[in-house]
Amino acid sequence: MNLSYIQKLFCLDGRKAVVTGASSGIGRAIAVSLANFGAEVALLGRSAEGLKETHRLIEEAGGVCEDYIVDISSTGEQERFFKEYIGKHGRLDIFIANAGINIRAELPDARLEDIETLIHTNYIGTMFGMIQASNQMKLQRSGNIVVITSINGLSPLINQAVYSSIKFGLEGAMRCLAGSMAEYGVRVNSCAPGCVHSAGNRHIFDKENFRKAKEAAIPLGKIGDPEDIGDVVATMVSDAYRFMTGSTILVDGGELMRPKQKQPQVDS
Repeated sequence: MNLSYIQKLFCLDGRKAVVTGASSGIGRAIAVSLANFGAEVALLGRSAEGLKETHRLIEEAGGVCEDYIVDISSTGEQERFFKEYIGKHGRLDIFIANAGINIRAELPDARLEDIETLIHTNYIGTMFGMIQASNQMKLQRSGNIVVITSINGLSPLINQAVYSSIKFGLEGAMRCLAGSMAEYGVRVNSCAPGCVHSAGNRHIFDKENFRKAKEAAIPLGKIGDPEDIGDVVATMVSDAYRFMTGSTILVDGGELMRPKQKQPQVDS
């Protein structure tokens, strides 16, 4: 094995990274993976305690990070963050748009206030971050943006109708931005996780019957861990993926595939 070649491909030493929603779950795992690959990570989130724990994990592994309390549903808070961050560091090499919330409901049952909450956080908040990051990267003529969407943004989950619809929208936004930024040497892609253990679904999968039913629907036979997503995203922004833009990496244990179907017996 040529270790120097592998290090050259995947090393993120010294690159400045920002991860939204870094206080728990997938965002935390992405931040830790980026730090393990050598990036210097700014952790954004609403929970000071959650950010503190992510910070601890990164420092214990020998990484470098800093915390920022930012609610991405507030464009004003985001604007202040980007001004402060660029003023301090002078550049932004990696932006991971991960933060988001989920409200479960079929579309006929969706309440207007829930729709507005999801749109302000998951759509407007994410889009505004993508815009801020891309404007800085355009000046640099370099950078990587990864939007964390969902398997539900490729094949909708009926009882998460608004969430799924917004994730579809973000897939489209990612491709539009990729087309706009390609001439500036900026790559824009998305990672679409499948079912992953998180604080938001613990109450569901702590119930053995629900967990086993879900595992049976995933060809690899298990629900994912946040680290399964974190390591993929860290490689996506490395030079190993240098010719990829406008693409979606699906990390779902095979769940999106059509399940096996019984075939009729054919007499020979």
